[in-house]
Amino acid sequence: MDELLTNLDRLEGIAEEFDYDYSVNEVHIDDYAQFEERLLAPYLSGSRLIFYRGERISSLKRPLLPTMFRERGALMEGGKNYADITAEYILRHYRSNGRYIDLFCSTFGQARKYCMYDLCAFSQHYLEWSPFIDFTKSLYVALSFGLKGKREFENDALLYTVEILDPEKYTQDRVTAECWLNDYRVRVYNYDRNDENLRRVKRTSPDAKIIDIATNDRMKFQQGVFLLLDQFNLVNHLYLTKNVRSSVTITKHILNRAVCPGLTELVNRATPWYSFDNLLDVGAGIRTAIEAHVEMADFRRTQETGPNGQNV
Repeated sequence: MDELLTNLDRLEGIAEEFDYDYSVNEVHIDDYAQFEERLLAPYLSGSRLIFYRGERISSLKRPLLPTMFRERGALMEGGKNYADITAEYILRHYRSNGRYIDLFCSTFGQARKYCMYDLCAFSQHYLEWSPFIDFTKSLYVALSFGLKGKREFENDALLYTVEILDPEKYTQDRVTAECWLNDYRVRVYNYDRNDENLRRVKRTSPDAKIIDIATNDRMKFQQGVFLLLDQFNLVNHLYLTKNVRSSVTITKHILNRAVCPGLTELVNRATPWYSFDNLLDVGAGIRTAIEAHVEMADFRRTQETGPNGQNV
């Protein structure tokens, strides 16, 4: 029996790795022509529902997961090796943070079941603990976050895209968002890699959804949205992705460090209000937009030739 379990575990591991790698496509962007073809042209066309997330470095230590799953051990309760993260669990965690809920309720809104969206959105940005992953509707905003305004790069940068395939997985409706959060359920395991119990854990894949409801001026300015991964088992920072593929396409773009300086310049020229110095300051972004004197013809030439004048 032990030998059979070992073999089944090995087969499951192979299937998991195949499924995970197959779903989250990894694409290398090695020059501006590839960037224009794969990222810029689809963005400018506006014909597809694509969202973006930039990160400064590509690392296996930073998988595409909500902030609250970064420290799995802290989620465990009562000496268990797993935790069921539900709406009730999330509210209980927020209430455990001193008078955090009192502050939120007295200044921003309600905090209870079916009234969780504003609380989770606020907590994502100020407590850095929520079921959400930050994305944006703007390619330029994502590039700015990922490139940090730098002109010299030691490492490649990373840009995620999420394209919605099923319209039912995208909402701008607050009632729908509240229902999604009320039904939220993720089981998180915290077994050691060599624990025999880990072999008996059933891997499941998440249901991916996009919530497009801005809750403050900065989120509106950055054209922010949230990716919600729901209804799955999380084991060792990985998850199967069969259900993800049925609703969205997630692609991981590795931006070659040689092309990154030109992309920083592209952001600064095409949308100077989204330069990294302005990205977190709405007022500064507005002032920059007012002071900008970029002719539309010059902007179009930037899209046609690339930031350094190279033909694409």
